Amino acid sequence: MAISVFLTTAPYSRKERYGRLAPIGSTLPSLGLLMLGASLRRAGFRVRIVDATAQGLRYAEVAEEVKRFQPDLIGISALTPSIRKAAKLSCLLKRIHPSVPIVMGGPHFTARPEQTLLDYPCFDYGILGEGENAIINLTEALAANRKPSDVPGVVYRDGKEIIFGPPAQVISDLDSLPFPAWNLLDNFPAAYRPAIFKFKKLPSTQIVSARGCPNNCIFCDNSVFGHRTRFYGPEYVLEMAQYLRKNFLIRDLIFEDDQFLIKKDRVEQICRGFSARKMNLSWSCSGRVDSVNDLSLLKLMKKSGCWQINYGIESGEEKILEFAQKSTSVGQIEKALRLTRQAGIQSKGYFIFGLPGETEKTMAKTIRFAKRLPLSDVSVFMLTPFPGSKIYDIAEQYGTLEKNFARMNILNVVYVPNGLTKAKLIKYQKRFALEFYLRPRIMLDYFNRFIINLWHRNFLL
Repeated sequence: MAISVFLTTAPYSRKERYGRLAPIGSTLPSLGLLMLGASLRRAGFRVRIVDATAQGLRYAEVAEEVKRFQPDLIGISALTPSIRKAAKLSCLLKRIHPSVPIVMGGPHFTARPEQTLLDYPCFDYGILGEGENAIINLTEALAANRKPSDVPGVVYRDGKEIIFGPPAQVISDLDSLPFPAWNLLDNFPAAYRPAIFKFKKLPSTQIVSARGCPNNCIFCDNSVFGHRTRFYGPEYVLEMAQYLRKNFLIRDLIFEDDQFLIKKDRVEQICRGFSARKMNLSWSCSGRVDSVNDLSLLKLMKKSGCWQINYGIESGEEKILEFAQKSTSVGQIEKALRLTRQAGIQSKGYFIFGLPGETEKTMAKTIRFAKRLPLSDVSVFMLTPFPGSKIYDIAEQYGTLEKNFARMNILNVVYVPNGLTKAKLIKYQKRFALEFYLRPRIMLDYFNRFIINLWHRNFLL
């Protein structure tokens, strides 16, 4: 009989993740679970994926799914704000299935492995970084009643001692991996949708076409995939898109790469492939402003279905950008957004309030800057010093950090730089939204997008 592996996320409701924006928040599945599930299945294991976060499941419902599946191993993936919920789920499952080992993974564990195992004794094992090879090797070792001390990328508790296996090698040939196991999800894609204005057509889902980010922004945690960028080949990406189009009727793709535009010849090949295969897909991606200087490439992207590029702008104050190690300038931001608009592609800007050096004056400057840019949409987040990021280790030199993992979700104020208050950060965040959106051009655009979104949602009901 094949060894059975149950993969899940912790119950973490949309209300907890998005607050008042919960009704329009994302319910897309965890790509991490899908990648692990695909690799385990190809290795011959029996796999069940239940994405409790995306499906809005309760603890008892996850426990019932585990009971029904009767796994030999349980894997749980969690982000920093859901780590305690993952621990709660783990302890519940331990009481019901005491002999089934529980494996923890994800960015929080990778950033703080030893402390996580010490804080949450219901986790038996953990996987650092990329998990495809490690979880296969760990499962095989446990099935053979072998301690996994020689399994790369694995950390575990042996009595009161925390044991680290050898460092794992990153996966260089990403094309050797199977497509994410979308067909192991319950009711995909109908039960999983992006946030309301993150897609152009439905059904929509996200994919990744590269791993790793070469940049050094102090607020990012690159502990899972590292700083060396590895790419899926253009043909692999096109085959994956065609697989989603043919098997699940996906009409819109969201590229979740940290920096989709970093390798321009690859972007060009993907765009030409979309057009040649006539998949009739709309798609969006994220990019850095210093990668955008070629209008002809942007026009090719537009022709192939690209409707929006998301840019991490962060601030309109050069000194804050410099402190954040963005390696971008206000001039580069303005040029990139101007070229994007010329190509007929919408731009969304991501901003962060509360970086060290932030003042009321710099926040007001950022609002004015955003209003003069040709942006179609913005998101304004609060600086969240996640474990694993550079800012986490130095934050308290420049302000006050609330080390409550459950509140670290980029929406709550958990960090206040010197000279500001929580109330002022919230005040300027609200002011940003009001001043940006309450303009005739933006209001009309949003009304039209809302009608289109509503039509797509009703059409698919």
